[in-house]
Amino acid sequence: MNLSIKQLRAFLILSEVDNFTRAAKKFNLSQPAFSALIAGLEEEIGYRLFDRDTRRVQLNANGIHFIDLARRLVQNHDDAVNEITARAAGGNSTVTLAILPSLAVEWLPEVLVRHSLLHPDTRVDLLDTQWDRCLKALLDSRADLALTAGQPMANIFNSTLLFSDKFYLLCHRNHPLARLDRVDLSDIGRFPFIGFSPGTSIRQYTDTLCEMVGESFNYQQQVRQLTTMMGLIAANYGVSITTGLTLFQFRHKDIVIIPFRDLALERAIYLVTLKGRHLSPCAQEFIDFIVLQAQDFQPR
Repeated sequence: MNLSIKQLRAFLILSEVDNFTRAAKKFNLSQPAFSALIAGLEEEIGYRLFDRDTRRVQLNANGIHFIDLARRLVQNHDDAVNEITARAAGGNSTVTLAILPSLAVEWLPEVLVRHSLLHPDTRVDLLDTQWDRCLKALLDSRADLALTAGQPMANIFNSTLLFSDKFYLLCHRNHPLARLDRVDLSDIGRFPFIGFSPGTSIRQYTDTLCEMVGESFNYQQQVRQLTTMMGLIAANYGVSITTGLTLFQFRHKDIVIIPFRDLALERAIYLVTLKGRHLSPCAQEFIDFIVLQAQDFQPR
């Protein structure tokens, strides 16, 4: 199959404007030449992408499916051209890192400072978001690498374990559990519990904890934001479980942080890349740097 970037760009423009005349004008081609590009693309892939009538043209089901593929192909091409151009000009190189917000606050800033001192010509752009969106950014070629919780599917991603993140109990300083030096998971079930919302990284692990020991939580509230949870616990609305990397958010005069007595499960933090994707030299260098920095790091 021999698809040209010109054909793919023509397809994307036509999908936006739904009209051959306007699309051809935007593409700086005559309408016959533009139509030939689209026809050649459809012939090359083996199916039609648009439904046409006398007044307009619309994506069909095949076209809707193809549009994401075309965008990724064009983006990969543009990224490669930009990298080649920047390297030839001796300019700055850019690495895009998708990362969990807890890592972006507690660990990464110092890593970035050290890296910038050693490699001032490399720019690191951050995409701080949830674990699943970090992986989606890799699939969409919006990120070169990701730092996220849990090991993703091995047939799609390459992953390297960096370190593990322990769990802690959070409660108000006047709560009955606050007087304990250590707690067990079984201590929590009889108290109102503030949990993270389903789909979040920590919620996945707390659900697994319950399954492992046969316990369940008495959910009083479920939230997504650490700041919301901090406010609820500071008001003695309930207790919760979080990880060492998020404890920065709970440094409050009315909140007590208590380690667990014997909790085998920890949240694993992985460096993740997409299988089969070529990484620039600066991206590979940044990966090696992160792995080295993680060797001496241990969350509280």
